[in-house]
Amino acid sequence: MTLFPHVDELIAETVPPLSGEICPVVASSGRVASQPLLARVPQPGYDQATRDGFAVGAGGDSVADGGEFRIFGEAPAGDTQRRVVAAGQACRIMTGGMVPDGAKRVVPQEDCVVEDGMVLVSARGLARKKTFIDRQGSLVTEGDLLVEKGTILLPEHPALLASCGHTEIEVYRRPRVGFFCTGSELVETADQVVPGLKLSSNRYLLEGLIRQFLAEPQYLGIVPDQAGDLDRLLAKITTASLDAVISTGGMGPGKYDLLEDAFQRAGGEVVSHSLAMRPGASTLIGRLGRAVFFGLPGPPGAVRTLMNELVGPALLQLQGVREYQPVAVRARLTDRVELRRAEVLHVKPGVLSMAARGLAVRLAGRLETPSCFVLFPPGQEVYPADSEVEVHLAWSPEVARLFRG
Repeated sequence: MTLFPHVDELIAETVPPLSGEICPVVASSGRVASQPLLARVPQPGYDQATRDGFAVGAGGDSVADGGEFRIFGEAPAGDTQRRVVAAGQACRIMTGGMVPDGAKRVVPQEDCVVEDGMVLVSARGLARKKTFIDRQGSLVTEGDLLVEKGTILLPEHPALLASCGHTEIEVYRRPRVGFFCTGSELVETADQVVPGLKLSSNRYLLEGLIRQFLAEPQYLGIVPDQAGDLDRLLAKITTASLDAVISTGGMGPGKYDLLEDAFQRAGGEVVSHSLAMRPGASTLIGRLGRAVFFGLPGPPGAVRTLMNELVGPALLQLQGVREYQPVAVRARLTDRVELRRAEVLHVKPGVLSMAARGLAVRLAGRLETPSCFVLFPPGQEVYPADSEVEVHLAWSPEVARLFRG
């Protein structure tokens, strides 16, 4: 289920994927390829042995239980000397060693007996279907596609790219994401907390979530519930080099919920100021200056949910990620769920587990880290235990790879 097609359109139409930049391959894990990446050299780069043993040529003297070959040299791993093995000859070779020209197979050590400069190879060793030689280019040939444009590079990718001749690649620039928290009751650190004031936990939550979605967080501070303070910060944002801005709080109908009015005074373009879902009824989506703007509710649980379902996918879309929507699976509820205001979509943090019949899910406790978000479409108030529901996995590059291949 795509929850916010209008946000997809906003990003696609008005904020194209960010520009590319050159990145060393060794530092490319967690970046997004901005071009298709092709192999510059084959893999393996030479014919190499996959076992310790003997590289044997054609023929060899027949004996009762195999063949006999004259030993003429040795090819250890790391030796760059090219050798040629003639018919009836054998060259001792180590795993990773360069196979001599003319060799038909590598016979593993356990199938060989050495006597007086000769190696006796068992009939079993000569009859094996496997040759224990990885031929040059048998895994990757020059020009093969290694990584598609828009792929998030995982730790295995730099090793593959480097092996195939890349030292630097072009990746999309990371989005610069400014974020601030509104509320006169908020303080930065625990030692500032006194009755009437509370820690701005969203400051810490967003720092981590923005990085999780491969972007660069820029903290803009706490803004008290004063129109003048909001106006000054939003005026600075309009000229800042930010690609996206996230705020928390100030989005309700109360006397001190001032964000939307301040946003419009600053010249912001409102795309939506309400979502037909819980949480998210009071959520501002728009543009301010060159940045996409997301005004989220204040409760951290709502922030966590909306980052997974709305803001995070938008940040991935900015980076040109091909598949940026949350990964959806089906699971069965372990417990009965009752909803209030069932006329709108409910999205609730959940915890997945394996059951005999497949995936099972329960709602997460207030202090639990969710592994998923459970979707309850509008129109149904009660979901009995064992009901099948759609579940969006808590996003990470590894989760996306696991379920999308």
